[in-house]
Amino acid sequence: MNPVLEHYLEKVLLYRLYALSIFKIALSFVEQYPQGGLYECYVDGKLKLKGKSTAITNPSIEMGLIHSRVLLEFLGLKANKAIALCAATPRKTDISIESFGLPKVSIAEALAPCKGDKEKAMRSFAQTITAANKLVAHSTDTIEMDHEAIDSYLMCCSAIPVLFNLHFYIPMGLSMPDIEIESERATPKS
Repeated sequence: MNPVLEHYLEKVLLYRLYALSIFKIALSFVEQYPQGGLYECYVDGKLKLKGKSTAITNPSIEMGLIHSRVLLEFLGLKANKAIALCAATPRKTDISIESFGLPKVSIAEALAPCKGDKEKAMRSFAQTITAANKLVAHSTDTIEMDHEAIDSYLMCCSAIPVLFNLHFYIPMGLSMPDIEIESERATPKS
């Protein structure tokens, strides 16, 4: 395998997929503590950081949105201006699923593992990609972080590893890496 693709497979994809677990944890904290709460962070038993939890959750959510967008584009999916899911066309320098000799994931294939409302799943993917563009990559006021958005982001960051396993790791003859992190997760409001 080409050394660039090998590095992408062993380091970059793993890093991006692992970030989705942190993204889910941050979203669960925002669900439980919408205004933020006080936190303390210990490293090797020593207090290293303390303050308002938004100092941790906000950057984790922003990066989770970006990683979600990049991972979906890697698979061949993007959002258009109408906030609908559509096929992505990689630039010449982009590394995509096709760089590994695999076909792009179609919209139908992306939605196939989703249980329930496929239209809602498609909106969730598109909403997450759009949020990466509108909330993080550009300064706009067109997107809000409400319960619907959080639900969409949670659905998307849970679906992406499933898509990677089905359309990338299994076809490559590889095991899906363990991307879950150890944490005491906040419990969402009931």
